[in-house]
Amino acid sequence: MQYPLKNIITTVLCIACSSFLFAQKLQQDPKLVKGELKNGFKYYLYPADSISQQTALQLFVNAGSLQENEDQRGLAHFVEHMAFNGSKNFPKNEVITFLESLGVKFGADLNAHTSYDETIYKITIDTKDEQNLNKAISIVADWAFHLSFDSLEIEKERGIVIEEWRTKQGASSRMSDQYLPLIFNNSRYAERKPIGTLDVLHHFKRPTIVNFYTTWYRPQLMGIGIVTNQDLKKTEKLIKEVFGKAKNPKHAPKREAYYLPAHADTLYSILTDKEATTIDFSYVTKIPADKGVRTMEEFESSLKRSFVNNLVKKRFERLSQLQNDFKEGSMSLSDLLLHSGISSGGTTLYEDNIKEGIYKYLLENERIRRYGFTNSEIEDFRTQFVAQIKRGLESRDETVNATGLLADMKNNFFTDATLMDRKYRQETALKVQAAIDSADLVQYLKQSLITGNTVIMLSGPERLKDQLPTKAQLQEMFNTIRSAQIPVWKDQISVPDQLLKNTPVAGKITDSTFIKEVGIRKWVLSNGITVYLRPSSGRKDHIQLTGFRKGGIIALDTTDYVNAVYAKNIIGASGAGDFTRQALTKYLLGNSASATFVLSQNREGVAASANMKDIKTMFELLYLKWTQPRADKAVFDNIKKRSVEATQKPQIYTYCRIQ
Repeated sequence: MQYPLKNIITTVLCIACSSFLFAQKLQQDPKLVKGELKNGFKYYLYPADSISQQTALQLFVNAGSLQENEDQRGLAHFVEHMAFNGSKNFPKNEVITFLESLGVKFGADLNAHTSYDETIYKITIDTKDEQNLNKAISIVADWAFHLSFDSLEIEKERGIVIEEWRTKQGASSRMSDQYLPLIFNNSRYAERKPIGTLDVLHHFKRPTIVNFYTTWYRPQLMGIGIVTNQDLKKTEKLIKEVFGKAKNPKHAPKREAYYLPAHADTLYSILTDKEATTIDFSYVTKIPADKGVRTMEEFESSLKRSFVNNLVKKRFERLSQLQNDFKEGSMSLSDLLLHSGISSGGTTLYEDNIKEGIYKYLLENERIRRYGFTNSEIEDFRTQFVAQIKRGLESRDETVNATGLLADMKNNFFTDATLMDRKYRQETALKVQAAIDSADLVQYLKQSLITGNTVIMLSGPERLKDQLPTKAQLQEMFNTIRSAQIPVWKDQISVPDQLLKNTPVAGKITDSTFIKEVGIRKWVLSNGITVYLRPSSGRKDHIQLTGFRKGGIIALDTTDYVNAVYAKNIIGASGAGDFTRQALTKYLLGNSASATFVLSQNREGVAASANMKDIKTMFELLYLKWTQPRADKAVFDNIKKRSVEATQKPQIYTYCRIQ
């Protein structure tokens, strides 16, 4: 068959156009001020919203426990502690004293963390006074280059860090010491847990920790992110003055990138511990990490991952309401480390159903791997996703999310991911999601859920050791399921066409008073309810409702106490009126309305919220739940079974779910 040259050229041009679009770089947020000093130090500045009087700062250090020598194990984390115990401009613990004088709370507004690949320091500070920002930048500069490491302060902190090490030596830590070498495949990650070793923490000398600090805290491995109400040009000038003077050490070692070695076979870890209180089954499959979203193609891949993770979550939520073979299941795609991603999942099992529970969980896992998701599941999630984006685009809320922006700055620093403007990101997501269908997600799953390179983990109390399946039995389960005929997921949900069959008789406002001192309107309704109405200073298109009265659990006699404790969860999971929980969720797809009951120790009531266009639905939903609560037997039996088992094991222990 001969094809006209015009058709061939058109086809080639279409393919080229498609490739160009996917290779197209994403647009950086024009409000972002980004730069790199001559010494390699990077900075990111972003304006806070007009009503903010605060500045949020983070120091990014591209070094963590992986950079430690054998005699420094645990000292990356120890350096982080010493940042609050003396520096050039803030001796001893004066940095905490100064910041607390400005209302900064340690933990909430002032914090830090150390992991394998990074160390991050965080401050949020009131900056109505410009000098407070100058001070905050001075503090960050001291953290970066001028820590004192006073010998007396080291000894004071040594005991604190050793005690932190001791608190991590429970059942979870004992078992992680056995399964992490399998997950990390005996790589450097397995040898460099951030908490370190007790021997090093007890015996290291000052020069050893100073050596780590001066070697790895250098400008070319650091950056700062700032979201501030102060002038960005002045802030940028200050950054250049303060951080531009620092020099990189001569003959500094290269910052090596560490990867997890692959293994073709599946590795197994079956563990028990006398302090373990639950039976947990988990798996981890190592896959390539996302290298940062910079192009339309990478954005589409990231969005597919989000679709998959959310659809899996909803599938397992539905399963938890339909069966009692295992408790809440999970399965997700995520980044584990800087250079390694994972497909992981797992479930917690009932003591009287261990092997069957694992089998049923693996069956559902395999169903998702083979078939992906139904068109109904995808469209339900798409409706919800699109509605959320459109609400964001239509919202007049101009609040700047400093936490989210700093996370984006950090991603750019470590992976070169593009920091996008909120509106541009939402508009791009709206366009890209329209082309995602069931076939796309199945293909994405096949590319992501590779075989091999997997670790299977099973843990439980020592007393149940003989009831746990062996490695051979687990292998047999996998082989059986991989060759089994598994039907496609079907879950037909009948959804009524309206919340209320009959419109309730309207009441009246019998009294209206304006309380000038607090700017609140007070209404008294004909049924005796008192309403306080206050205009919001935040989102202009949103309504929030809270109703309460005195009472609560403590007001009940002993006969009703147990009923009250479980009433909220059972009724909430059962839906309302003619709606099952699933039918109600489906009916409300794309709608912002929500309503729930509140039952605490000394009060009871309701809470509801919605965008203004959905206010009618909000009140109908509230009325339905108030007048026609449900308590489905299946939901009752499920919650009862879990609650009975929980009371027999008061300690809650979570195993190795890495997600």
